[in-house]
Amino acid sequence: MRHVYFGVLMPLAIDEIDRKILERLHEDARIAFRKIAEELGVSESTIFVRVRKLQERGVIKRFTTEISPELIGKGLTAFILIKADPQQYHTVLENLNRIDDIYEIYDITGNYYAIAKVRTGNREDLAKIIDAIGLIEGITSTETAIVLRNIKEEAVVKI
Repeated sequence: MRHVYFGVLMPLAIDEIDRKILERLHEDARIAFRKIAEELGVSESTIFVRVRKLQERGVIKRFTTEISPELIGKGLTAFILIKADPQQYHTVLENLNRIDDIYEIYDITGNYYAIAKVRTGNREDLAKIIDAIGLIEGITSTETAIVLRNIKEEAVVKI
């Protein structure tokens, strides 16, 4: 159950126990509920019920593993700014979503309509992705920025 007000997803109230559960799961998604319960001074069933409710409310989207892109051959990161025909924008986004090495797509304001985060192995693979994007009907132009150094990247949302 999510709180939506005029089409906008509204933040949910999170109490201190939920906040601490989320912090611990963010640090280690494989931590035993028993250990969290001991740390917080509550029962294991309390943790189980609260985690299930956080999942149902959409606060916890999934449990995952963080992988080092460089160590699996995806060491080149680029951001591609995309301009599109407004009449075809929805279809453009659907087609971008089908490209494997695009990991994030954002609808943005400004001179461009969207920005896509690409992770790939080398410049040649990046060129193929840029070419594939250029072939999508409705895209009018792109601009690509290759990441030279990663200064800060956090997968953890501060609670």
